[in-house]
Amino acid sequence: MQHLDPGTISMAALDEPLDADSQGHLDHCDTCAGEVRELNSVVLAARGDFAGAPLESPDPQVWAGIHQELGLQSALLPDPLSRTPQAAAPVPGHQPAETAESAATVVAFEPRHGRRTFTSRFLVAAVTAGVLTGAAAVWAAQQFGADSAPAVVAQSELDPLEGFTAQGSATVYADDDGARTLEITVTDNQVAGYQEVWLIAPDLQEMYSLGVVGAGTSSFTIPDSVDLAAFPIVDVSDEPLDGDPVHSGVSVLRGTLSASDS
Repeated sequence: MQHLDPGTISMAALDEPLDADSQGHLDHCDTCAGEVRELNSVVLAARGDFAGAPLESPDPQVWAGIHQELGLQSALLPDPLSRTPQAAAPVPGHQPAETAESAATVVAFEPRHGRRTFTSRFLVAAVTAGVLTGAAAVWAAQQFGADSAPAVVAQSELDPLEGFTAQGSATVYADDDGARTLEITVTDNQVAGYQEVWLIAPDLQEMYSLGVVGAGTSSFTIPDSVDLAAFPIVDVSDEPLDGDPVHSGVSVLRGTLSASDS
C-alpha cells in the first residue's frame, strides 16, 4: 500500500483540507491516521487548545523527590515547572478546602509504525521548538516589559515554631495589573523532608499550597481567586516524601501578613 507522504501527513495534522484521494486513504489507513493523531496532539498544544490536548502538572513533592535523589543544590529545590497553587487538604482533623479544579488527563500517544519515523519525529520536534520559542518570548515580555516595579502590599516576619531555629520573612508584591507575588525568604533548611509554603485561614480549616521552598529566597504567584484577608497566615511546613498532599501538621515557620504602610 502506498502511504501518504510526510507533507500530506503534516497538512492533515494542521486540519488543512486534502484532495479526495488522500482523504480517502487517510479514512481507511490506520498507520497514516495514527501518525496524524500523534502530530495533531502537538499542534493542539502549540495552539493552546488544551481542551483537545490536556496536560497534567505534577505536585511539588515530585520535584522534591527528584531533587533529593539527585543530590542537587538547595538553591534548586523550588519546583521549576509551576508556581500555580492548588487548594490543598488541611492539617489532619480539619475540613479540607473546596476546589473547583478537576483532575487533568494525559494524552496517550499511539505507537509508531514502520516507516517515516525520522521524518515524523523531525516534524514533531519542529512544532515543539516553536512552542518553546513562543513561551520564551512571553517569558521575556513578562520579565522585561513591566512599566514600573511591583509595590509591596503586605508583609510579615516568619517566626520559628518549637524545635526549629530558622528565621524567615514573607512579602506580597502587586504589579500595575494587580497580579500578586509572594516572596519567601528562609535562612536555613532544617527539615527531614522538604519545606512547603502554605496560605492558611485563621481557623486552620482551609489552606492553599504554593509550592516547595529551600534555604534562600523564592517567589510564588498568588492566583486572583485567593483572598489574602481570608488566608493571611503564611506557613512553612516540614513535609515527608510520602506523596501525600495533606499538610503534615509540622510547621517550621509561621507569620501573619499585615498590610504595608507604603
